[in-house]
Amino acid sequence: MYLTRLIYFSRAKTGVDQDIEQILESARKYNGKYNITGALWFDGDYFVQALEGGRHAVSETYHRIAADPRHADIELVSCDNVDSRLFHKWRMAYFADTQENRELITKYSAHDKLMPERMSARSLLHVLAEGQLLGH
Repeated sequence: MYLTRLIYFSRAKTGVDQDIEQILESARKYNGKYNITGALWFDGDYFVQALEGGRHAVSETYHRIAADPRHADIELVSCDNVDSRLFHKWRMAYFADTQENRELITKYSAHDKLMPERMSARSLLHVLAEGQLLGH
């Protein structure tokens, strides 16, 4: 079975801020069951997420997320076979809109606000990977 990493972003529907703890709890439970790891960045406007695991499990998870009415304008950024996981310690790492996280955005983007449609797949992956190293 191939190890796969998928990155997507979407716009959050209004009111999702109130659901974020439930989203994380559900994701961590589901991901544990299917051996998926990853990271989620949510700033109130956008979700950016990396999912890692077996190809089928990652694909099924992405399609389940894409059907979730809390997401709009979902866009697949990349889906690649990988040799190892970057988020192996996290069933779902989480990053919110904080000053420290905005500084990461500035490092990998021309903006200080998350604008995933203006960032490369590599830059989005760096933001998520570096965020987890900061211990978020």
